[in-house]
Amino acid sequence: MSQAARILIVDDESSIRLTLGALLQRAGYEITAAENGMEAVALLERQSFDLMLVDLKMPGMDGMEVVAAARQRQQDIAIIVLTGHGSLDTAVEGLHQGIFDYLLKTTEPPQVIERVKVGLAARAQHLRERTLLDVVGAAVQELRGPQTNKSTESSGGSSERTITVGALHLDTWRQEATLGGRTLPLTPTEFRVLLCLAEHAGTMLSYAQLVRCAQGYEADELEAGELIKPHIHHLRQKLEPDPAAPRYILNVRGKGYLLSPVGE
Repeated sequence: MSQAARILIVDDESSIRLTLGALLQRAGYEITAAENGMEAVALLERQSFDLMLVDLKMPGMDGMEVVAAARQRQQDIAIIVLTGHGSLDTAVEGLHQGIFDYLLKTTEPPQVIERVKVGLAARAQHLRERTLLDVVGAAVQELRGPQTNKSTESSGGSSERTITVGALHLDTWRQEATLGGRTLPLTPTEFRVLLCLAEHAGTMLSYAQLVRCAQGYEADELEAGELIKPHIHHLRQKLEPDPAAPRYILNVRGKGYLLSPVGE
């Protein structure tokens, strides 16, 4: 028997939380509820969820801020935004965050369940496709391995599997980063950001280039800066001897970042 999908409901109205929670529990899902954005972020830090239903308009931390926080912590979570009639037009501003759907709070229960099912199915399909690509990619690397290693020995460069910048080693097959033999506890997105910087060590990458390289979509520089800065912050916490005075991930003010050689 497969595990029930885990759904997070975020809404400041208790009646909405209770109604949606009861509806989706009866449909067989495992439900967790948060009454504000900060509570939702705390839950996202501690637990993994398959789908999140989040109110667009909430006091304090609004729905779009919760969506951005969710994307930083759980990249593959499916997201449905709940909105009132008056805010539907402004909801499109969040499309760049990969929101699956928008639902009016007046949507009939059968339609809510249907959209949740479709959102979960789309997420599952995305994960299957990504797993298949990873398997195919690993197989191709395995076939090319001996030739690549031979080339590496003669040229002194790094293989396609491992990238080394000073004491920093990135294993692209295992998605693992080590610093002086110590494994860094990176999220998948943090690993991809660091890999992009390592592949261009000593060269500045703009905010938009980093988002394109690490997350696979286009964003203007302003938006890309807001998306990439939290990941850089977390990387520095895990990589730098003193995150407040970074030596390795350097900021080119207002433009982007570069990775300088990481010492022992």
